[in-house]
Amino acid sequence: MKDYRRYIVSFFILLLFEGLGISLFNWFIDPAGVTTSSTIEGVNNVKTAKEKQVRLFKTVAVAQIQPRAIVVGSSRTEFGIDPSHEIFNRSRPAYNLAITGANMYEAKRYFDHALALNPELEKAVIGIDFFMFNTLKKNAQDFREERLEKDYIIPTDWVNILFSINNFQESINTIKTSSENPNEVGYFYADGRRNADFYIKQIYQSASGKDLFRTVLRRNDFLSPNDSEKVYDLSDDFLQAFSELIESCKINKIDCTVFISPSHVTQWESIRVGGMWATFEEWKREVVEITPVWDFSGYNSITSEPISRKMKNYFDSSHYRKEVGDLVLNRMFEVNIEEVPQGFGVWVTEDNIDRHLMEMRSQREQWAKDNPEWVKMVEDLKK
Repeated sequence: MKDYRRYIVSFFILLLFEGLGISLFNWFIDPAGVTTSSTIEGVNNVKTAKEKQVRLFKTVAVAQIQPRAIVVGSSRTEFGIDPSHEIFNRSRPAYNLAITGANMYEAKRYFDHALALNPELEKAVIGIDFFMFNTLKKNAQDFREERLEKDYIIPTDWVNILFSINNFQESINTIKTSSENPNEVGYFYADGRRNADFYIKQIYQSASGKDLFRTVLRRNDFLSPNDSEKVYDLSDDFLQAFSELIESCKINKIDCTVFISPSHVTQWESIRVGGMWATFEEWKREVVEITPVWDFSGYNSITSEPISRKMKNYFDSSHYRKEVGDLVLNRMFEVNIEEVPQGFGVWVTEDNIDRHLMEMRSQREQWAKDNPEWVKMVEDLKK
């Protein structure tokens, strides 16, 4: 009987030490970039879990940094808008709080989080996208309401960070990827902006050009081959969330600038081919009823860049590079304006929205006439 008890005690002691070892290992390697452990080149410089736990690590980062300026939006804004741009010089620190795949409610709640932790927040640049206002776009699985507006990591997150098998595996992945890329910053820069080059290398396996554009466009709900399935429903709730964000900026005297992302023209073609162009225009009308916006979408000299393996502005149909984001900021804040191509970025209000939409239709017709091969490419993907 005593030997049996000794065995049980030994088993639980071993289990305790194993759990302690795993927790210390996960804390030190810190694959999500949320603990206070040191970063060592070749060991844990590439935090692989950041790619999968964006909502967690950015919640913690805002609590640590307490930025005075933030960037809000989806992954398009996350890749393209650089917090080190000179327009943020008077409001530092600045942080890119855009969230991968966010709907408008998630984006609004992360804005609330930043404001709650720093009432001195004074500047917000907000990138909005058509898909963010889709009723069918549910909150992501890793979105946790209970972790927001707190300056500490909640207990359930600590349990996952320290003891989960998934995080242990990410710690192993972090060591492996860091040893292979000892001089890389990883998927994200310290200011919250996504690292496009590293993303392309790891996720797209350095693919580029027409094949990659096709691959990304195929994932687009608008090109679903089943026309009987509803792929988009403009959400009153998400419009309300956007309205509340704008109202919060007014109440708290936050300098707020809103823009529509400059995705590649093939992204807009997928909306047209999917039969959602009228809804796309309706969405813009609803948005400008809430606040004027800068519209960088459409068919201009930047967004219509020819698809090739060495593109300057884009790496897929959805995401623009920092160089385009810099032009967006230059236009909106009137700096280095000589660098911005004519026609890139239109200030849209309730007064000029109809004329603006008409001009965009006209620009689309001209682009389609000049580029029938790209029109056919998108249409074939629908088929």
